[in-house]
Amino acid sequence: MLIVKRARRTGLTAITALILTSIGGPAAAQLRPPVVAPGFEMNLFASPANVPEFALGLTNGPVALAFDRRGRLFVATYSGKILILLDNDDDGVVDQVKRFGSLPPFGPLGLEFSQNGDLYATSNIFGGAGRIMRLRDADGDDVAEDTTIIVDNLPSGGDHQTGRLKFGPDGMLYFGQGSSTDDGEPERPGQPPEGPLNATILRIDVDNPLVDIFATGVRNPFGMAFHPETGALFATDVQAGELCQFGNCPEDTSVPDEVNWIIAGGNYGFPECPGTPTLDDPGCAGVRPPMKQYLRHLTPTALTFYTGPQAGEFTNQLLITIYKNLPNIENIGGDLRRLRLEFDPVNGYMVRQDESVVLFDPIDPFDGPVEIAIEPISGDIYVARFDPVQHGGIHKDEHHHFIYRIHREGSDLLPFIGPPAPSSVVEGSGPLTIRLMGRHLKPGAVVIASGSPVPARPGADRFELLADLPASMTSSARMIEVQVENPGGSRSNIQSFTVTADPNPPGPPPQLNSLLVYKKKRSRVVSPVVAGSSAKKLRLLVMGAEFDASAQLLVNGTAVEIVSSSSTEIVGRLTNQMLANPGDFPVQVRNATGRLSNILRLMVVP
Repeated sequence: MLIVKRARRTGLTAITALILTSIGGPAAAQLRPPVVAPGFEMNLFASPANVPEFALGLTNGPVALAFDRRGRLFVATYSGKILILLDNDDDGVVDQVKRFGSLPPFGPLGLEFSQNGDLYATSNIFGGAGRIMRLRDADGDDVAEDTTIIVDNLPSGGDHQTGRLKFGPDGMLYFGQGSSTDDGEPERPGQPPEGPLNATILRIDVDNPLVDIFATGVRNPFGMAFHPETGALFATDVQAGELCQFGNCPEDTSVPDEVNWIIAGGNYGFPECPGTPTLDDPGCAGVRPPMKQYLRHLTPTALTFYTGPQAGEFTNQLLITIYKNLPNIENIGGDLRRLRLEFDPVNGYMVRQDESVVLFDPIDPFDGPVEIAIEPISGDIYVARFDPVQHGGIHKDEHHHFIYRIHREGSDLLPFIGPPAPSSVVEGSGPLTIRLMGRHLKPGAVVIASGSPVPARPGADRFELLADLPASMTSSARMIEVQVENPGGSRSNIQSFTVTADPNPPGPPPQLNSLLVYKKKRSRVVSPVVAGSSAKKLRLLVMGAEFDASAQLLVNGTAVEIVSSSSTEIVGRLTNQMLANPGDFPVQVRNATGRLSNILRLMVVP
């Protein structure tokens, strides 16, 4: 019989507290074969057989994943190790393990790279404070020489800890901070009560790390992801209650687990209003409803959006891992799913489709998928499986600390390339060498630039190609499409290389002095502009000087339709997509010469 203590409350975030007393397990438990959705293939990328650290004990399994710009997989184990798992022969299986760094055990639950290549991680001292750490490899030897505490003393001494972290489109680092208690009230001596930072999503500027509360009432915000196009933030929320597996179980009144659309200043209900808010409950006033609910105790653990060259018809669908498998309820859970989202101007984001990508093979509710990452070059999906329970019976010596690689059927026969480096040059730069990082590149592969082969040669390793662009290709502003073709004719995805116009063209730059949004008539000023508003009758007016006859009005980098213009003012149409989410959006004018104005801000509030 397996005795699980406080398992539902702590989820993954206090494994050593929730487990582990085993006096024999169900002898008949069997691994079910994984079931992969049509059109996908899966293989075992990493396991205790090729990653020795995974074999060292119950807490040495993978809990967080992140890819660097070169497409190398960094893995945090629950015991505190940060590993680099390399597939040097490009066969989809780990063949080399490096130790990048170490953090205190029991809590590096999130990994995220910044634009400059620094690795950020959450770190939790067992029973104590949560931290945000920065690991820096200044000399490029794959060892972090500098490990620095960026934020300390986060309230992680209760039932939940500091979880995932993600850089947002605003450049801020967002992270989840779990609740201190199960349902809002301490249940044991010495348990800290809920504090102002508990059950929140927080954010910081890593260069000036003052903690800002972005959203509240999120009991255990474990998985987080930003929409690649709109920048909207989504998070899972694991709800309160115990999972009773054996004996005379009391009536289960737990509410369903959730996926939420997170907006700035949003309240998601914990602890006064768990589950779906109701109008007759005063504790639910102002609480935002969940976007998606899952059966209680399933424990959604990770989110990411499906992007990259393999996503195809599923581009920007939301991938989610469900950690627990409930064998007593039709074997639900323990899988990777994809959600198709739609934005409704009245109700916000809604889930229109929810389908399984892979059903894994857990043998109990505490052996399942906990993290997802997309390889940035090929678009392969990687899923970490964590198994912190000492099994009984035929599985007593097994630890299912695995990382799976999932890809579209037949994609291993195709080459893939990432963005070229550099990604752009100024016209007239002359001949230029660009570097392409690739996957499944064969000896003799050639580079095709705008339909023509260009000289290419191997780079530093089998994953790199160097291509020489002639001066004729960089002589004038243009967009160059780049592909790689393997011997036999198979071609990669297309990447773009930009030749830009002179950044300092003649003529004065446009100047912005003020902006406003109005409805139908200028006298009907709309302030504030509310997220989700219909843009049909809204107009954006900017006033300034030096606007030329072909000037464009840009909102968050996108040109809007012009209604009227003169040398001192421009009126443009906003779109529903621009107003879909709250934010602080830059507004500029760009003249036909390419000159850009100063920036004003369009505020869209929740």
